[in-house]
Amino acid sequence: MAGQLCLRDFFEQPVDVVARELIGACARVRFQAGSFDARIVETEAYGGFDDPASHAFRGPTPRSAIMFGPAGYLYVYRSYGIHWCMNVVTQDEGSASAVLLRGAQIRNCADGDDSSVEPEVLARGPGNLTRALGITGADNGVDCCHANARISFWRSLDPPEVHVNRSTRVGVSRAQDRESRYFLAET
Repeated sequence: MAGQLCLRDFFEQPVDVVARELIGACARVRFQAGSFDARIVETEAYGGFDDPASHAFRGPTPRSAIMFGPAGYLYVYRSYGIHWCMNVVTQDEGSASAVLLRGAQIRNCADGDDSSVEPEVLARGPGNLTRALGITGADNGVDCCHANARISFWRSLDPPEVHVNRSTRVGVSRAQDRESRYFLAET
């Protein structure tokens, strides 16, 4: 993939900065038979102790412990016992902030893959996204800051101009007025 791998220092930035900067970036997902890329088009930021909607708001639990670790690791959890949700941990260790990936455009099936996803599929919603990318609880704790990781994030060396909109988050019962949802304007 042409581009620049998002390293740990990228994910160590404030959660809203990372959530916005991931719009237009690609998630590369590796399978035994190959890999494919997905252009991220929608994210939400969750700010740990300062955010009542965050899983980390009341402190670490067995489920949210990964959020308290170093930036650049995946936090994958089951939502309502139905579907997986994928987040990437941000900021300094202990801050417990993470970006939820809500939508992506499957751009290409680079080397063939184990999934049934066709190229140019829009995976909208965190459950549809993880299903399209083949993400499960087994991916919880993956370090995304290595080019050969099962899941890594890449930014273009010469990025096209993207217009990012911002709004309140979707489906939260607390901190409903917080504008921490970012999405590509044309999707």
